[in-house]
Amino acid sequence: MLRIVVINPKGGCGKTTISTNLASYFGNQGDVTTLMDLDPQGASVFWSHSRPEQAPFVQLVDAHNCSHNVTRSWAIQPPRNTEVLILDTPARPDLTSLSPLLREATAILLPVLLNEFDLHAIANTVQQLRRALPSHKNMALIINRATKTSGIRHKTDKLSKELGLPVIATLRDTRNYVQAAASGLGVCEMKGAHYMRDKSDMAQIAQWCDKKRPNDTFQRLNPDTIALASTA
Repeated sequence: MLRIVVINPKGGCGKTTISTNLASYFGNQGDVTTLMDLDPQGASVFWSHSRPEQAPFVQLVDAHNCSHNVTRSWAIQPPRNTEVLILDTPARPDLTSLSPLLREATAILLPVLLNEFDLHAIANTVQQLRRALPSHKNMALIINRATKTSGIRHKTDKLSKELGLPVIATLRDTRNYVQAAASGLGVCEMKGAHYMRDKSDMAQIAQWCDKKRPNDTFQRLNPDTIALASTA
């Protein structure tokens, strides 16, 4: 099972945008996809409930609103048929609480904006992740809401070198993602030539993750691990 964790303690960096668009992408590729929302704000839950009936089904695990008819450990388990699991994490999480879940991740994606505050924050986050996950090799950066300014390639190359992580995509600053989300869709499901660049960018992220896909079948997540992560 491919397990993708999207994380950055900074709010507003695009975690939910990337999580929902990856869920949309893999769902359209025919993978049985589950989106797990660990954020109490529930933006991924809202997106999931907004999906049209004709869109490929994305299974949802809402870690903060479990049914009263089942135990929490059962409710927050991804379905056993899951082939791709995507975890949307909250802002300002307790990385100590998240560490057990991160250790089980196939790929860890860190979206970041190219401003001084966010760059400072991501450097600290990567440092903490390296201390908590010294042997994890599949972490990558995603530049989000990039504007058409000179020197952006130099900035991304510099960031990649300083943090020792690959930059696997640069997402442009566009309302296309907002328009897709409003319909419960991903950019890969939108019609029109003006979505082509964004579709290509998202496919690039998904394909990088897919190359890390293990050959193992579904493995049940430790419910205590998920419960701890949902309170992070």
